[in-house]
Amino acid sequence: MNRLKGLSALAGSLLAVLLMTQAAPAAAAAAPAKPKVAVAVKAGPAKHTGKCPVTVGFTAKIKVSAPTVVAYRWLRGDGSSSAVKTVKVSGTKTLKDRATFRGDLKGWQALQVLSPRKVVSKKANFVISCAPQNGGGDGGGGGDGGVDPQGPAEGQGPDASGGEQSGE
Repeated sequence: MNRLKGLSALAGSLLAVLLMTQAAPAAAAAAPAKPKVAVAVKAGPAKHTGKCPVTVGFTAKIKVSAPTVVAYRWLRGDGSSSAVKTVKVSGTKTLKDRATFRGDLKGWQALQVLSPRKVVSKKANFVISCAPQNGGGDGGGGGDGGVDPQGPAEGQGPDASGGEQSGE
């Protein structure tokens, strides 16, 4: 009798394991798909010739196929990046960033989406040519692209490519 009880218990356990393993793929298949993400970035002005310092604005448009929280960061041509930030997006959302430069510079900025899917925008290129001021000055930066002498404002950090960064 004890053997029969033992076999019955074993059969019940095997049946439970079998049912659980068949239910797991169904649960995984029922998990919602990650929304599709598209992103584009523009720099403005993309080309500047004249007095410096000059502030370049960056506008990113993120488009998602379903409402979601997007984690992102700005990538810069000097190899630096912003802190990771999150934003709720339903449809299309516009993000902004800016940098102030005081010397001649060719650079770019892009937006990297980290979740729900990894996507990187094309580079938004910009060119800064500082004109000499007051009859032969060095254009406020002597071509060094240094940080504005006023220093970064709260929430901003120096950008080694020659400016201050701030943004959303």
